[in-house]
Amino acid sequence: MSFEPSSEQNRLETGASKILAIQSLLTAGVAWTFYFYQGLLPAQAALYGGCIVIFNVWIMNRRLRTAAKIAKIAPGQEVKVFYIAAVQKFVFTLGFFIFGMGLLDLPPIPILVAFAVVQMGYFFHGQGASHK
Repeated sequence: MSFEPSSEQNRLETGASKILAIQSLLTAGVAWTFYFYQGLLPAQAALYGGCIVIFNVWIMNRRLRTAAKIAKIAPGQEVKVFYIAAVQKFVFTLGFFIFGMGLLDLPPIPILVAFAVVQMGYFFHGQGASHK
């Protein structure tokens, strides 16, 4: 009798779902705060800024999974995937800022505040996870 692990058991656990949940709560909290004190448009801008970070985590999680697969096939080549992910995150982040502030004409301060708060959530979650 052979036991084959299901795809759920064979999945690489990166911790992204917990990070994404924390970042979603932080994004909602910052957006709610801007809505309460400044109105709808700053709240939308804050949601946009938080979603930029959430998108970056999602992209990084995908690249991490790809790197794990490549490491099994061609060890040493997974570093290229991380370099591509870093460049990709930078380009997407810059592009989203240009799109949000320039083309959508969203107020920049809520975007930047939400981006910074949600990014700090990512940083502090990583710090807490490394001490466990």
